[in-house]
Amino acid sequence: MRIRFLVFLMLAAAFSAFAQSGEWYQGKPIKDIVFEGLKHINQTELAGVVESFIGKPFTDENFWELQGRLYALEYFDMISPTAVPSDAAGSEVIIKFAVTERPIVSRINFVGNSTLRRNELMDVISLKVNDVANQLRLRIDEAALRNKYLEKGFPDVSIRAESVTNDDNTIAVTFYINEGDRITIEGFQFEGNSTFSDRTLRGQLSLKTKGILNDGAFQEAKLVADRNSITQYYHDRGYIDAAVTDVVRDVRRDDKGNNIMILGFKIYEGRIYNFGGVEFVGNEIFSTEQLNALVSSKPGQVVNARRVEADLQRVADLYYENGYIFNSISREEVKNSDEGTVSYRISIIERGRAHIENIVIRGNKKTKDFVILREIDLEPGDVFSKTKVMDAMRNLYNLQYFSMVAPDTPPGSVDSLMNLVFTVEEQPTTDLQLGVTFSGTSDPDTFPISGVIKWNDRNFMGYGNSLGAELSASPDTQYLTLEYTKRWLFGLPLSGGFDFTVRHAKRGAAMNNYAPFFNGDETYAYPDGFESYDEYVDASKLPDDEYLMDYNQWSLSLGFSTGYRFSTFLGNLSLGGSIRAGLVRNVYDEDMYRPFDPTLREGNNQWVPSNSISASISLDQRDIYYDPSKGYYAIQRFGFYGIFPVEREHYIRSDTKAEFFATLFNIPVTETYSLKMVFGIHTGVSFLLPQFGKDDATVESSNQLSVDGTFIGRGWTNERYNRGLALWENWAELRLPVIPGILALDGFFDAAAMKETPEAFFNDFKMEDMRFSFGAGLRFALPQFPFRFIFAKRFKVVDGQVEWQSGSLWKRSGKPNSGIDFIISFALSSY
Repeated sequence: MRIRFLVFLMLAAAFSAFAQSGEWYQGKPIKDIVFEGLKHINQTELAGVVESFIGKPFTDENFWELQGRLYALEYFDMISPTAVPSDAAGSEVIIKFAVTERPIVSRINFVGNSTLRRNELMDVISLKVNDVANQLRLRIDEAALRNKYLEKGFPDVSIRAESVTNDDNTIAVTFYINEGDRITIEGFQFEGNSTFSDRTLRGQLSLKTKGILNDGAFQEAKLVADRNSITQYYHDRGYIDAAVTDVVRDVRRDDKGNNIMILGFKIYEGRIYNFGGVEFVGNEIFSTEQLNALVSSKPGQVVNARRVEADLQRVADLYYENGYIFNSISREEVKNSDEGTVSYRISIIERGRAHIENIVIRGNKKTKDFVILREIDLEPGDVFSKTKVMDAMRNLYNLQYFSMVAPDTPPGSVDSLMNLVFTVEEQPTTDLQLGVTFSGTSDPDTFPISGVIKWNDRNFMGYGNSLGAELSASPDTQYLTLEYTKRWLFGLPLSGGFDFTVRHAKRGAAMNNYAPFFNGDETYAYPDGFESYDEYVDASKLPDDEYLMDYNQWSLSLGFSTGYRFSTFLGNLSLGGSIRAGLVRNVYDEDMYRPFDPTLREGNNQWVPSNSISASISLDQRDIYYDPSKGYYAIQRFGFYGIFPVEREHYIRSDTKAEFFATLFNIPVTETYSLKMVFGIHTGVSFLLPQFGKDDATVESSNQLSVDGTFIGRGWTNERYNRGLALWENWAELRLPVIPGILALDGFFDAAAMKETPEAFFNDFKMEDMRFSFGAGLRFALPQFPFRFIFAKRFKVVDGQVEWQSGSLWKRSGKPNSGIDFIISFALSSY
């Protein structure tokens, strides 16, 4: 240590002498601080030290402080500084540090751990093999290990870290552990409680006795929290003087030699109080009437401490939201023990609005600053707005570039200014997928599982744009897609993108090879395999496989899309549009097959244009669009298909959809996991309408609407060929995240109906048209793996009676309507 200190003094003296002889950089702004020789230390680990010096003038004092901080990290044996100009004019200076890192860790040992395994302890510490060790990290890891043992019920544990230098100049780190005796909780006792029972008070405790589902470990931190929980329980029910005056710990050894504890809580309840009202003093910006309107507690009610706290927080939030973040708001409790009332005097010292001096982005390595800043609807000079900060967090999370976004509001250079700092933690945005995945189509004719080679970067080169390519192949569908999307154009929230797709699909269609022959668009027409139209309808318009013809469909498609996003008080309002030009070729043997669908018969083995124009408007107030826990979403989309007379299809498609999400409960279980239940409900109506001036919509059968059983009316796969021009689909779900953001357990109820025409949807809709299903399954929330594995039970309602449908799994003999269905569905999110 003494040698390193002498080296530090020599280098500092040399640099000081150099500074005096070459004064060009004295007083010049420091543009950047860079390091050469880093091998195991990450540049981000040094950012917290060097960032505050960027932009400051170069002075001997600033340099001494910077170099002193770098040595204090204990990462380096040697630091050699150099100052170089940032440009030819030498207007700014770049400080370069050539560093020699300290030896790396070659091995980590644990001595004395008889209860916890090595793998458990390695998961706790931050230090890993090949890291550079220093005393600070060792002390932090000592504390982390100590906390782990405290969680497991070892209150007397002691841990000491030592490092030894090996012959190869690496370091071996050893953690010496004295576990001490483990203490488990056998029971709880309460003294002084007459209002609430022992059972009620035990329900407020996070500490638990030892049982099948709990190890009963005693933790001091949980005991402190439990004392507060009991006190809070009383305060929320009017006993504002109540307190846990003491906790008695009775520790002894049981017959097996284990240390067990009985915890005794001594309670002072006091009397019950009623709410006496709130008096505001010093408020001029907002009137007393405005502030009183935020107080939900009413005089004469039993006082609820938590509700009062929420009322006063709303008052503070009103000032905070309007930019008055420097106000001082203090509370004085006025208690009248004789009358049993408690009131509050709120003193407010109002100050001017806080204006944003700087918006600072930290933690981003790949993503450019401007990509983040454009998602923040605030600029330097603006009045601070909490709502806009929360909207910015939502926008940044929805980009899916960051695993963590944390805003902070440190003070600015003067009293009326503040800085807005967003610290982000980037996550991978480039996906290379090889293997089996969802084929990417909702067409029920196609096999949904595909072999795929896919590359996609959602944040291409850090500029916030998306570039991707995908090659997919299944037994009946193959396609190649190239796509590029730019989220912002001309500095505006105006998106633009294009995609090009080459596709081949092997499809099946109903035939009309045998008399009677129909054109296929008559209301009484039916294909081969049926004797009448009624028989055709009763079979859900699904012929047996032997009456289905195969044909190949080839398509080339080039699409351009754009959209503009507005931020409103109701949510993000988006306007979108697209134009698509393509060619489609259907191929089948005319000598063998006559398709029942007249649209399919026209233009066989010919390249026919297929063009469309679409427009949409949507309103999105969901917190996280790909896995929401609250908010709503609504969209209206119109598509005009078939622009030129030579095209095969001519129709207008209208889609109207709405969703709503709410969190029913969110119970913290551990520091990193909460038990949460999210309720979601969805409804959507789709119509295929005639184009202007035409009597009927001309739509190929494969593009008509159906209850496909995979995306709509989950489980009803036998309805996929029952197609029409009107569809109503609904679902309600309860979502329980198992691994937040990755895996959830969902329960669902679906209801959907297809009608042959939009007119029939309005004039001839019956309960018998509905297809119901319910069930549960696992849902993966990862965009790269949007699978749902679902067990579903189906039923219809006929003549007011539930008619259960048979399933393929666990069907019991003698019970024709028993059994359930297994469905692979997909978690497709609207955006």
